[in-house]
Amino acid sequence: MDLSIEDDAIKLSQEKLINKGLEMLGMTDCRPVNTPLLVGIQLSEASNEELEEFQKLGVNYRSLTGILNYLSCRTRPDLAPGVSILSSYYNSPGINHWREVQHVWKYLKGSKELRLTLRPSKTNNREGLEYYTDATWADDLSTRLSRSGSICFWKNCPIAWNSKKQKNITLSSTEAEMNALADGAQENQWIKFAAEELWNEKFKPTTFKIDNQGLAEKIKHFGSNSKTKHLDIKAKWLRYLNKKNEIVVQLIPSEDMIADSLTKASSSKSLRRLQERCFLVHFSSSSGGC
Repeated sequence: MDLSIEDDAIKLSQEKLINKGLEMLGMTDCRPVNTPLLVGIQLSEASNEELEEFQKLGVNYRSLTGILNYLSCRTRPDLAPGVSILSSYYNSPGINHWREVQHVWKYLKGSKELRLTLRPSKTNNREGLEYYTDATWADDLSTRLSRSGSICFWKNCPIAWNSKKQKNITLSSTEAEMNALADGAQENQWIKFAAEELWNEKFKPTTFKIDNQGLAEKIKHFGSNSKTKHLDIKAKWLRYLNKKNEIVVQLIPSEDMIADSLTKASSSKSLRRLQERCFLVHFSSSSGGC
């Protein structure tokens, strides 16, 4: 890992590892693309023909996606959804899955110089954590499971992020978003505890930013009935945290949702919101592409 220490920031990158992966694939001269995955692509289990076509290549799928996972966990949150989706096909990858792995590497070819930038704001150390949580709804065509995405900032620095398939089928988009928020609230408890221990200070309540109005309303006043009984415990727990002033849930416009690009094969416009916050890069308003 490359570490650069400046007066007001620490920058982390893994350009050498990216170059190594491109060399292993013979893709050092490939044409870069704008997003880790093809925008809107929905992968499914490989057919027998797709399995056979991939096996003829003699490629180690697990090894090359493993490198992507290493990058994603350490310095490249923008890779998280792509890696999570592609890793779910470890046991039986097909040619379509492999083409998307190559697509991720093409994206890295054009973005290998991005550096995760930790530039703390000048606020008090007690400033609370800031979470963005989001979810798709039943987008996995095989299982109808949803996907959660979240990212946590402290003093404007990205400190934790994830993209993962949810464990249960949800009956509404609000329920899917509630799962993402609940997972974030659980993660927040140990991150906040660790930070308070290190700084020996009590932090302000963590702000959770969501873009689902139905969920925001349920946090304020949730009434259980025969159709929502399965949500009762989770909703009341979130309301409990909110009333105890441990978390603050804030509704924001969807166009400001940074975690959107952590839930799916998103557009370059959505991806840029994440890049601007994590890598401190800026794009002109006229930048196009998808």
